[in-house]
Amino acid sequence: MRILLITTLYPGYVNQSNIQATHAVHNFAKEWVKKNELKVIRLWPYYPNIFKCLKKTKIMNQFAYEESFILDNVNIYRVPIPKIPKISYRNKDIRLVSKKIIKTINNEGNPDIIICDMLNPSIYIGELVARACHSVLLASLHNSDIVYLSKNKNYKRFINTDQNVDKIVFRSKKIKENFLKLYGGNKNEKDYYKILFGINKTDIINSNKLERKIANPNKIIIIASSLKKLKKVDVLINAFVRIKDKKGYILKIIGDGPERIRLEKQVKALGSEDYIYFEGEKTRDETLALMEEADIFAMVSSPETFGLVYVEAMAKGCITIGSKGEGIDGVIIDDENGFLCVPDDVENLKVNLEKAITLNIKDKKRIIYNAIDTASALNHEDLAAKFLERIKKYG
Repeated sequence: MRILLITTLYPGYVNQSNIQATHAVHNFAKEWVKKNELKVIRLWPYYPNIFKCLKKTKIMNQFAYEESFILDNVNIYRVPIPKIPKISYRNKDIRLVSKKIIKTINNEGNPDIIICDMLNPSIYIGELVARACHSVLLASLHNSDIVYLSKNKNYKRFINTDQNVDKIVFRSKKIKENFLKLYGGNKNEKDYYKILFGINKTDIINSNKLERKIANPNKIIIIASSLKKLKKVDVLINAFVRIKDKKGYILKIIGDGPERIRLEKQVKALGSEDYIYFEGEKTRDETLALMEEADIFAMVSSPETFGLVYVEAMAKGCITIGSKGEGIDGVIIDDENGFLCVPDDVENLKVNLEKAITLNIKDKKRIIYNAIDTASALNHEDLAAKFLERIKKYG
């Protein structure tokens, strides 16, 4: 089968780190390429030179040129597309990029299936390419796509394309629910399915380390995320400082972002610098190592597409606390393989942190082993194969 993947969520150049680019979609792609012909179109938005005074322009424009490269046997073609800040991608640019892609794949054979990860601008480019190549067209939706569709002009633009989209893939149950609240098109249940992202099988903590971890008291709490408002790290800080008898307990905050200065000020104002540490940005391997040392992972972000970091924490034997009603709800089942909290409720999070801290050995084992079973089933090797089985039905 020939597969064409069009996305902005993908490594854009050789040796781009996990910190700079998500590898979640790439983990699927490197499985697909083992038995299929696959090409990835990595759309690269950049600002025209008129906006060179903006801080982002230099970073975005550094790789704003066409280039083909290979990553883990996956052929990737980076295609720049102009983006005017706070304005939709222009139709003329979408047509131009589509023509470049069509010209490229005409030399290699038309794809059977085109997967557009993220709607804007991937689906509009994919629609034109699919029409020219007579390919099946799939849209893969994230939480940011729901935010995009909630604006009337964006919804109208999508609905004009929707008739040419054959199937829609959702990255969590919550995304599907939110999409259906907005959607007024002609698709029905047979046109939808859900595919979660996964971890590496090798991410699972080994049994010896796990036994030692279970035997020790739950003293280290951790969060790993970009420091943005939606991650609600301030809620975690406020909940943590309210824990009773927290002598010897620490909270490690992994990540960086626009909220860091404000959060550091919050910690200082609370007089909590001795037991709340900002670890800064870490690679994925460094983060997993810190998770292995930690006892509890807590993050109550909202809105949240799915949150692969929760599954990574579960794989490392952390008692994991996530957001009720968000993408991880249903993967984490409250009091079975972790705990769920209302995202903005400091008291609710404090109660769940205290629950996790004071678990007896029997319940601690039960929750951690259940969590590892959940994480083991959510490996990208198996999930990629299941996804391919589904889409082959439409090829």
